[in-house]
Amino acid sequence: MSTNQVFKDESRIVKYQFLAKYEKNTEKPVEIGAVYFRRSNPPETDWERDYRTAHEDGHTIFRHWFTWNAIHIAPGVFDWEPYDEHLALAAKYGIKTVIAEHIYEAPDWLYHKYPHARRELTNGDNRASIMGGSDGTGITRMCLDNPEVLEEAKKFLFELGKHYRDNPGLYGYDLWNECSLYDVKAMCYCPATQKAFREWLREKYDDDLDKLRKAWRRYSLSQWEDIEMPRQIQPFPDTIDMLHFQNDNAQKWLKMRRDTIREADKKNFIVAHGNAKTFCDLPACGDDYRPVEYCDIYGYTFWYGNHCHSMLGGDMIRIASSGKEFWRAEAIGNSDWQARGGFTSVIKDKDVMHEPANIRFDAMMSLAAGSRGFINPRWRALQDGPLFDGFGWYNLDGSRSDRSEEIRRLALWANDPNVFSLWKAQPIRGQIGLLLLKDSQFFCYSFYNSTEYYSLSYQGAYEAFIDAGIQADPILIQHIDDYRILYLPFPVSLPDSAIEKLKSWVEAGGVLVAEGCFGYFSAYGHAYGTQPSRGIDRLIGAKQDTVHFGPDVWHGMEFSSQNGRCGGGVFRQSYLPTTGRATAWYDDGRAAVVENRFGKGKVRIVGTMAGYGYKLNPKREYLTFFTSTLPFAGESPLIRSDYNSGLIVRIWANERDTFLWCLNPREYPQDAVLELNSRVLDAKSAAAFRGGPAEINNGFIRFTVPGRDASVYKLV
Repeated sequence: MSTNQVFKDESRIVKYQFLAKYEKNTEKPVEIGAVYFRRSNPPETDWERDYRTAHEDGHTIFRHWFTWNAIHIAPGVFDWEPYDEHLALAAKYGIKTVIAEHIYEAPDWLYHKYPHARRELTNGDNRASIMGGSDGTGITRMCLDNPEVLEEAKKFLFELGKHYRDNPGLYGYDLWNECSLYDVKAMCYCPATQKAFREWLREKYDDDLDKLRKAWRRYSLSQWEDIEMPRQIQPFPDTIDMLHFQNDNAQKWLKMRRDTIREADKKNFIVAHGNAKTFCDLPACGDDYRPVEYCDIYGYTFWYGNHCHSMLGGDMIRIASSGKEFWRAEAIGNSDWQARGGFTSVIKDKDVMHEPANIRFDAMMSLAAGSRGFINPRWRALQDGPLFDGFGWYNLDGSRSDRSEEIRRLALWANDPNVFSLWKAQPIRGQIGLLLLKDSQFFCYSFYNSTEYYSLSYQGAYEAFIDAGIQADPILIQHIDDYRILYLPFPVSLPDSAIEKLKSWVEAGGVLVAEGCFGYFSAYGHAYGTQPSRGIDRLIGAKQDTVHFGPDVWHGMEFSSQNGRCGGGVFRQSYLPTTGRATAWYDDGRAAVVENRFGKGKVRIVGTMAGYGYKLNPKREYLTFFTSTLPFAGESPLIRSDYNSGLIVRIWANERDTFLWCLNPREYPQDAVLELNSRVLDAKSAAAFRGGPAEINNGFIRFTVPGRDASVYKLV
């Protein structure tokens, strides 16, 4: 194997190796496109002209909404006609077609034929049949747990695959748009789902009702049929079990979609995309790390509604994809007019993507995170409903705009043959694993009816590392053996298995930094009387001194160390060191941070949520706490960007080449001065793949990054 000469020794290549290789090698290495047809928008008179425009502007892919209710118009009757025309145009103009199946939009005849199978809401009402704001056709929510609905859905999916499997315009099928319930209130409580919940419980509890009674503390349940899904969210085992069930049930439905289409079409791609919101909305928007099992290509929707740093979505889906190709499946291409009025507060984010420069920077962040596609939910906007004239790159009549011109330039650059070698590399593994703890998020939701405290703690830690020039990868517990350094935001609720795995990982040489109340609650929300619990006191080298759980009290809280001050919030726990030593203190003198050696590894426990503190108040002074993570582990950053304002730096690699991405979030150009880690990187020159020339001298690389753009260099 030829080694990358920029990396100074073989061990460093292994340490910072990329997660997996993309096998994709096509004439269009980056897919640029959008969702085009949602019956009945755009009008048929414009179709061929729009395909011709898309082809001329370098677009390579269209996704269309194949809604069940618009095709399966009567029992056993399917109307493919308008969709067939789109596949023919795709073949004519060389644009790949992804069929987005939408079986959650059930036919009206099914809604009236099986009223018992309508989705039942928390309050006992059934979901009404309404018009769909995202496509302008009817939406009837039917529950797939009912065998009558499931049978008809599978008939539709099978006929869909059989009808298009040999069509030359077809590229693949997109399963279950965003793979989401969207809202916990959208959980179904119909009798069929209640039955499925009981079957799930029987499997989890080994068909032992007494075992469940004790776990739930519901001692008078006399038979499995007595069990119902809880309709009130509280931090008790029944609620937490229900949340896990809903996530598992969603995967069952996704697998059904995949299996049914694959039975009909064994050759075209299976695609799926989630919401990239596992860090904040696991109870409703689903687990972005699980659907990839059922698809060949994965993707994600990410927009201002995610309320966080855009790089977080891309990094999360890259890790979730486990080396598979992934796309930014839904970006945003224009303003949004929904829910805006003269008496509402100004929502500035809804107009951000009206500016071409912001679309460009959004694309650069997606690509820098490793995405191999940049796709918009509207090629041109809908002409009906509450989402009319929203999101589209092209104008309402299909004419070009300054936004579409930006996308044309993006396509021209991304698919320039001179840039192809860039796409054969991908982001290397981050130096820190930012552990996403599902049990802690479920506990947070069940306790507060919101995931906000968990989410803001996680986001704040991620953004602090980004601002410090350190790549922190959003990972799960099963990924920790790939990392030497872990940071745990809001780790308050953990199962015994996770604690044992973390202790073994540290003992073997891992370096762990954990925020406050580490493992305070079990996975069922049970608070242990002695803290820290379950042997965590030996891991961290300290016992609890005091604790206070009032988030309202701790806004603006800080702690101090020799490196300066840092913010915290949500909970406040102080410590009495045993084998560890205190290294930071609250203003009352109590120990806020304790560091300890455990086996071959090290632990730093922080008595509050430092990520939350940074998210609410991102003071530059607070970054010192986060940057100290690497020296605490005996490491240093691959690249330092201390001299610049807000630059985001990423290293890409393959077996042969190394690339540097530098993204500038400011509206104005910045002269970048980056220090290369001489222990790891040994670049002598840099060839520009995007941006102006770069100069390397004495371990520093200098270049200019345009405003709201990226510069990309091959390091040699």
